[in-house]
Amino acid sequence: MDFKELETFIAIAKVKSFSKAAKNVFLTQPALSNHIAKLEKELGITLFERNNKRTELTPAGQQFYISALEILNMRENALLNLEKYQGKIDGMLYIATSSVPGQYILPNILVNFNKKFPNVTYNLHYLSSGEIIEQLISGDLDFGFIGAEPTHRKLVYEKVADDDLVVIAPNAPPFSDMTSISFSRLLDEPLLLRKDGSGTRAAFDLAYKKFSSLGKSAQILSLMDNNEMIVLCVKAGLGLSIVSKISVEDKVKAGFVKVLPLDDYEFKHSFYFVYPTKRTLSPLVMRFKDFVIEDRFNQSK
Repeated sequence: MDFKELETFIAIAKVKSFSKAAKNVFLTQPALSNHIAKLEKELGITLFERNNKRTELTPAGQQFYISALEILNMRENALLNLEKYQGKIDGMLYIATSSVPGQYILPNILVNFNKKFPNVTYNLHYLSSGEIIEQLISGDLDFGFIGAEPTHRKLVYEKVADDDLVVIAPNAPPFSDMTSISFSRLLDEPLLLRKDGSGTRAAFDLAYKKFSSLGKSAQILSLMDNNEMIVLCVKAGLGLSIVSKISVEDKVKAGFVKVLPLDDYEFKHSFYFVYPTKRTLSPLVMRFKDFVIEDRFNQSK
């Protein structure tokens, strides 16, 4: 077993295609297939199930995928220590983030990180908090930014910012004349909510469960992926919503929407940098993780 075979194996597992992986690692497809054949022979297992449409990891392949990542990341860390690196670092960071931290927390982090490490580039993906958690556990992601509360023992949650969730309403009668709203009244209004998997939706579902004794059904008019679209629809008068306070501060100041504090419930919300508990991270990811935690500490001073 050599490192090239492991790199080839990981490349295929990530894109689920021999032909796409061959292009990504600059090998011919026969050469790539030869690497995998040698690796499977040495391990005595089949790593991939192949069909005309897709290439999937076998159960044994899924288990070996985590180990292969560990081996390659340990190699990179060993080389980093030997070369002493002198603070220089480059490469591409693959960043997965849910919508609100991606729009309102991550930009400042990237600006500050880029000043310190200008040779690093970024590949940013928007996913729901639930999707990020699933892909972290499966090994498809190294880290992510989410708004969901800590629930998984296999993951480390580093808080990067605190926020509140707030009820927003159109800044028009009757809501413009209201100073607050009860959860019972909220359930009487058409609601525009995030889809399952988002931290905001999980927070609403928890509150709804707490008020189950009311015996009321939530009047959910629409489920949306995009926070900005929700705010625009609330502004237009389509319904009410629960959103991150940080995401609507400018809209509230401009008078587009109105925040209505809840009389009988308080939504608490935080954003997290999250990564697997038992996985060796690459030097670049380790450096980014340490920077995010340090930057969070400096912002709190």
